[in-house]
Amino acid sequence: MDPKKTFPAPPASWSGLSWRQLCCCWQAKMRYGGNADVARAAALLALLGLEVRDLEPGSGSRETGEAVYTLADAGGGLWTVTPRELSQAAKAALPWFDFPYGDPGDEAVRDEKGKVVKEARDPVRGYVNPHWKGDAMMLPEETVRVGRRRFALPQVACNNLTWQQYRSLQAISPQLFQEGLTEEQALDLQAQFLSHSLVPRSLALLDTSGSSVRLRPHWAYTYDAARADGLAGFWKRQLRRDAAVLYHICLQCYQTALTYYAAVYPLLFSDEGKKDTMRDALQGEVGTINAVMKYAGYAEQQQVYDSNLPFILDILNTMAKDAKQIEALNAKIRNGKR
Repeated sequence: MDPKKTFPAPPASWSGLSWRQLCCCWQAKMRYGGNADVARAAALLALLGLEVRDLEPGSGSRETGEAVYTLADAGGGLWTVTPRELSQAAKAALPWFDFPYGDPGDEAVRDEKGKVVKEARDPVRGYVNPHWKGDAMMLPEETVRVGRRRFALPQVACNNLTWQQYRSLQAISPQLFQEGLTEEQALDLQAQFLSHSLVPRSLALLDTSGSSVRLRPHWAYTYDAARADGLAGFWKRQLRRDAAVLYHICLQCYQTALTYYAAVYPLLFSDEGKKDTMRDALQGEVGTINAVMKYAGYAEQQQVYDSNLPFILDILNTMAKDAKQIEALNAKIRNGKR
């Protein structure tokens, strides 16, 4: 039986996965990372909700002598495949599995006589495609429960990162890849990254009509840097247990956001603007915040830190464009005086 004709259709790219499916794929990657074929096959089974039934003694394919797996779905349907067939089906169904951020592919390479020496390779869609916002990672509106706590997921492409949250993650992320880190130091940094990625649920105090104030069962997810710092110890304990998948997914979410915003705001995230890059703007944090307050009409600095990231990036991008126009105008004036 050809598994490619009988399996249900899996998601078409990383950006089509739900939070639970992301966890399944990352668990497969972490467990079978050294064997891409096995990791991909395990991920396919998890995504399709298929289970491998125990092999019967002596069972095998009459044609090849290979062992035969019986796969069962939740509805009682059965599929019979060999390991080779399963591997081929997984490779065909999940071409995106090894390319979280997509793959531009390769053009065909020809020798001097025009003969193709390397075949062309099709591009693969991943989380981020600068030309289509739907390919930026957009996780569903879900929460994740860890122990007795519940956290909001990092909705990076849904504009839910605040400016202060982004700045906190920006300060931590370069340290994650420093050479010479001990296992304990790496664990500390991963815990800090998690604590600023996942926003804990809190009970909001709501004013009611009239003169009284009541505590209603209204759950809110609001980022607070001080509160996040206090959760680092909690996340370190969780990482020693089973939260490694959470860390990898949150890191991938953040990297996806940077890749996406770098494509949308090249003046801020590349050297194209020279003095107007994001790096230069952030070196003068106080001046930048004051300028943003003026553009946004804010009265307090905390309003800037609490704003969502794209809103601040739009303002910084406008400032960068204005600075380039002024620089070009000044250069034109200088050249006219010569």
